[in-house]
Parts: sequence; C-alpha cells; structure tokens
Amino acid sequence: MVDPMLDSLKNVDKEKTSKLVDLAKTLVDTKKEIENAEKSLKSLKSKAQNISEEQIPKFLQEMGVDAIKTPFGTISYNLKYRGYISKANQALAHEWLRKQGHGDIIKTEVSASFGMGESDKAQRMLANLRNNGMNPNFKEGVHHSTLSAWIKDMTESGKDIPDELFGEYIANETTIK
Repeated sequence: MVDPMLDSLKNVDKEKTSKLVDLAKTLVDTKKEIENAEKSLKSLKSKAQNISEEQIPKFLQEMGVDAIKTPFGTISYNLKYRGYISKANQALAHEWLRKQGHGDIIKTEVSASFGMGESDKAQRMLANLRNNGMNPNFKEGVHHSTLSAWIKDMTESGKDIPDELFGEYIANETTIK
C-alpha cells in the first residue's frame, strides 16, 4: 500500500510547493526574529530602568545636586510610588483599608442590565434593586493612580503599610526635560 501523503504529492505543482516551502521558512525565520527582538527590547528596558532608577540618581546624589542642566536638558530625579493589589489579596487589602480609615479610596461599582426602552424601569429599580428581583453586578477596586498617590501620602507621613497586601514599589525615576 502506498502512503497517501506520498501519493497526494504526485499531483502537486512542484514550483508552487517550492514557493510554499520558502514561505514557511520565511515565517519560521520571522518568528525567530520577533522572539529575538522581544528579548532585546526586554534587555533594553531593563538597562534603561537601571540607569533611570539607580545610576543617574546615585550620580546626582554624589554630586550633591537635585538637578543639573546639560545639553540633553535638565536632569533630575524624584521618587515614584507604585502599588498593586492582587486579586488574591483584594478582600484582605480592602478590609485593612476600611479598618484603618482609608476605605474612601475604594471605588465601588454596581450595575444591572436593562433592555432597550427600559430607562424608566432602570431609574425606579436603582432605589430598590434587590427587593425587585434584580441581581446587580457588584465590583470594588482601587484605581492604580489612587493607590500610588495613597502609598506616597502614607510613606511620606511615616505610616506603615502592609507590603504583602499592596505590592509597594518605591524607586527613583529620572526625568530629562
């Protein structure tokens, strides 16, 4: 019995097959180039981060200046504050914020879906959603910029924040203007 794959190749145009193989090779090569470019980009971003967050601020500190004018612009640095509340820590983080008197930074969103032309019904139901059989969506979260500003305020006022809940990241950031 002849292999069906080999048998099917008898009727295939050899020139088109050659072009197809060339295209497949080009695709494989292009994907490798993309992978290499992504690795290179990641390396360049890491290098830029190191220069911005560590090397330039260190030089400015050693020079005893906060900023300096250069042909590239005025070079300075500031502390940047970042934070992240993971899904796994969200309930504990929100509970901690509320207990510490910071619950006002938590954004709460309640929504329900209504059909076309049901705007009046939606307005009436807002006051009494659950009593009228609606099951609204409920979502809470702290916007990343709100969290960053809050972390900055708490850190600068010397208050402790549980790192394990808020994923604090405080680092120098160089600016060139």
